[in-house]
Amino acid sequence: MIRASDLTWDEVVRVGPGTLGGNYLRRFWWPVALSEEVKDIPVPVTILAEELVLFRDLSGHLTLLGRHCSHRRASLEYGRIEEQGIRCAYHGWCYDRRGKVLDRPAEPIKTAPNIQHPWYHAEELGGFVFAYMGPDKENPPPLPRYDVLVMDGYRVAERGDTRLGKGYSCNWLQGAENTTDTTHMAYLHGIYKQCPIFKAVEGEYGVNIFIVSRGSKPNTVQVRQRCTVLPSINRKSREPWDEKSDGLAVPIHQAIWILPIDDTHCEEMRLTVYPEAPEQKSYHGGYVEKARQRERKPYDRRFYGEIRGIIPLEDKAMVESQGAIVDRTLEHPGYGDRAILLLRKMIRDGIAAVANGETPKGVLKNGPDLIDLEIGLKEYGIDKLPEFAADLLPELEKRSERNQSD
Repeated sequence: MIRASDLTWDEVVRVGPGTLGGNYLRRFWWPVALSEEVKDIPVPVTILAEELVLFRDLSGHLTLLGRHCSHRRASLEYGRIEEQGIRCAYHGWCYDRRGKVLDRPAEPIKTAPNIQHPWYHAEELGGFVFAYMGPDKENPPPLPRYDVLVMDGYRVAERGDTRLGKGYSCNWLQGAENTTDTTHMAYLHGIYKQCPIFKAVEGEYGVNIFIVSRGSKPNTVQVRQRCTVLPSINRKSREPWDEKSDGLAVPIHQAIWILPIDDTHCEEMRLTVYPEAPEQKSYHGGYVEKARQRERKPYDRRFYGEIRGIIPLEDKAMVESQGAIVDRTLEHPGYGDRAILLLRKMIRDGIAAVANGETPKGVLKNGPDLIDLEIGLKEYGIDKLPEFAADLLPELEKRSERNQSD
């Protein structure tokens, strides 16, 4: 029996096959590519320290195989897609979508039932191709139909842009903690004028975060709900504001997956659902030109130079500066980090559950048609606040009094 409290940080953050952390992460479905990327040639994919190749065979089936041919390890990313699978460009070995060897042109015996090439399940949803890399290949858990993946609207699916900072040279957990962090939105990004007043609660699918602020009318309070869905999805919404608003008047919904590539690299996969087509199709597209136009001072020896005002780069600089794998034994987290601490606890609990033969929280046993995460902004009268938000009312009132006295 493994206890969550006994896990070392090294056991938590490692993602490779056979590691405790990697075994846990493999119980979830991961967006490994955009649907629009899977066309007439194979797509190389690296996830959870495994090199894979993704394609759609000529019969239309999505296929995800180990990237290196079982014959002599040449890459199948250069292979020829066929009706039932893919044929290696080097010596012609052919594999079906479940890794069975169909043909070996140079061998007297063409098939090889004793050779099992690596393969994984792949399904398409919401503009992404998702992969399941867990042990139960014959009966994988259902692919979760989170609200943002199936809701109506103009959807933009995009992967991390390394020019802006959404491909990180650090461990995946640092990226997940960053998207869970609420206080950095005030100090790093300037989205809030003061540290948000919030509450973090363990929910059915992850860490539910409730942020409270004064309402638009007297004696009202606004409650914004967001969630870090285990293990690394930042599910949130926002109202249009400043230059990114496009004049839209209803909320924009987002989900951000922090995709573990290997122990020291991760990437964002982002889905944004607009009520109508925006002028700027890429969520971070407006920052590209701004990043290019930066003038670097000749004496500025910082790795990324000036980052202020370029939100994706601000995030990238902070999480990478912690180190490729941050040494959390040297940290001193406080009250403002309670959402991150809860996320860490839930991930540890999940790793221990898998190690002990149990199903971790967030992995579905039966798939509902829709998982409504109840994300958004609501306004309540003070006397009608939900219990989870009412606990924050004294803190909100004290802040209002301080602001008035200032």
